Amino acid sequence: MHLVSQDGEHASLLALRGEVDLETVEPLRHALATLAARPGEAPVVVDLSAVRFADTALINVLLQARLRLGDRLRIAAPSALVERLLYVLGLDHVFIIRDCREAAARG
Repeated sequence: MHLVSQDGEHASLLALRGEVDLETVEPLRHALATLAARPGEAPVVVDLSAVRFADTALINVLLQARLRLGDRLRIAAPSALVERLLYVLGLDHVFIIRDCREAAARG
């Protein structure tokens, strides 16, 4: 997994690319924990459009982050695989999911 972190004017962005599993998820966990510890109400957008593989390790990290960030956590453009995983697990209504980064940042 490759993770790019970017702080914008109105939101923090984490963009993932590649495979997200138990062996690769730790940088995402750390980045989300760091952003959750920051003061403020800016959204945290996780762009999952380039994720080619994901398992429950990704889901667990996102759920942990949801507990800390609440509605500040937004998912942008999940790949078909991630979208299906969220749907099968019944979590597609737990997260704020938008089609693009900009829409996710706006809420």
